[in-house]
Amino acid sequence: MQQNGQGARLGSQEQLFLSLTEQLTRPLLQIAQLAELGTADDLETARIHWDMVQLISGASLRLVESYALSLRVQGHVTPLQLEQITVSSLLYDAAQILEPFARQYGVKLELDPGPRMQPVLADRTVLQSAMVSLGQVFVQSQAEHDEPAPVQFSAHRGRYGVVAGLYSSLPRLGTDSLHRARSFKGRVHEPLAQLVSGPAAGVFVAESLLQTLATRLHVARYRNLTGLAATLEPSAQLQLI
Repeated sequence: MQQNGQGARLGSQEQLFLSLTEQLTRPLLQIAQLAELGTADDLETARIHWDMVQLISGASLRLVESYALSLRVQGHVTPLQLEQITVSSLLYDAAQILEPFARQYGVKLELDPGPRMQPVLADRTVLQSAMVSLGQVFVQSQAEHDEPAPVQFSAHRGRYGVVAGLYSSLPRLGTDSLHRARSFKGRVHEPLAQLVSGPAAGVFVAESLLQTLATRLHVARYRNLTGLAATLEPSAQLQLI
């Protein structure tokens, strides 16, 4: 096997696995530290620590499950369950799942369903998992600021279909930066991690899931906010009616 000076190149799934592994190191350390503090005599303090352990472990487990789901679907172990989905209701469900996590970080979640739109044909579990994974990154990004800006779930009509994604105050996020992040995925210093001020594995997990739905993430701007979104085709069945 031939190697260059930088070593053998990793495949896309290996890069994603490495990125995910690096990201999970931080919450596992937090859980270990909180477990040590959990024996405090102050019952209220112990309860707060336990609540934090539950939230951190739940978010980490959800990210791992989303990654496993993408592998199962890509490997045809789990077939896609395509159905007509109302995007606004799916974004609402994703925001509800993320609400306790966001509250712990002091980040407000907003839902802007946009105008009434046609349903899209997609796998609800896959699409919802992608939005939740993406939402975790946006929440952690805003939590790094002294005054976190809200994270907004939005859907609107685009030129090629329904655009669904998450938006916030991320002025440095642009198409070029997303392209560079993809090319460096799996390396310790991920450009996208710098741009969103936190571990970015959730972005790549979301994109891996969206690829199974024949779409991918792109930088989007909506109502003076910048975000990451996916374009979904409206259900052809309804277009024929």
